[in-house]
Amino acid sequence: MHINLNQLRAFFLAARERSITKAAESLYVTQPAVTMQIKSLEQDLGVKLFRKFGKNLELTGAGNVLFGYAEKIFEIVEEMEYVLKGHADSTHGSLTIGTTRSFARHLMPGLLSRFQKRFPKVKVILKVGSSQEIADGVLDFVYDVGTIGRLPYKSRLNVIPYSREEFCLVVSPQHRFSKCDAVSLCELEKEPIIIREEGSGSRYAILSLLSSHNVNPSVLLEAGSVEFIKEYIMKGQGISFLYKPEIRLEATLGLLKPVAVKEGPIFVQTDTIFPKGADLSPPVKAFLQLIEEEA
Repeated sequence: MHINLNQLRAFFLAARERSITKAAESLYVTQPAVTMQIKSLEQDLGVKLFRKFGKNLELTGAGNVLFGYAEKIFEIVEEMEYVLKGHADSTHGSLTIGTTRSFARHLMPGLLSRFQKRFPKVKVILKVGSSQEIADGVLDFVYDVGTIGRLPYKSRLNVIPYSREEFCLVVSPQHRFSKCDAVSLCELEKEPIIIREEGSGSRYAILSLLSSHNVNPSVLLEAGSVEFIKEYIMKGQGISFLYKPEIRLEATLGLLKPVAVKEGPIFVQTDTIFPKGADLSPPVKAFLQLIEEEA
């Protein structure tokens, strides 16, 4: 059985208004056109849908059954049109963003708050991973966009520079560097340094910085957990470079000591990335517009 939606709409309006004339007016067609659509539908279904009493239309038993289904169908059609219209003007839909754990905690809340003030009905899904995992996920369309620490990106990614986030050298209060006003990078040559895991944007930035000053650090261990790194530093078992907001509490409590670097503040560039040539949804376009405004 094949139901033609135009035929069904003509029947639905005629049944709802109990009038071929009013159905024709609603559809902006002639009365014979509505009558023809209904007759074609009756032929396709093999049933009579109306019986006529004078000028009034009355539904048959089959007509009543079909009207109930048609009512549900056109409620869904109206809902679909409403939702898709919302997608078209960025007021509805969803946005999946990939970011790192540190940025999810400290960078993204403010950014997403500003986005959702503009578009409160867009559902935002925030997922975390290493910068490399997010970059790969954007290419695989796991995420619509990613906001991560800069990496050597593949050519299939578009990149919008967003912000420069400050990192700092962190030691225990008992470490000899804690008594210094500032430390030169070259003094770190023999120090056991804890670095982030492979694929971390901050790892890439810090190792690139040290390499640019001809410093070959003695890497004690690699870790994906910032909390683990902080605990290790507190025990005096190494030093590290950490995102400044991540150590604010411990520094206030005297558990960790941020130390200035003579070569100047250390910044990691964050970027928002998305696939080249992708058909971007309106919520994604709206988010990228906000990024460009704030960058």
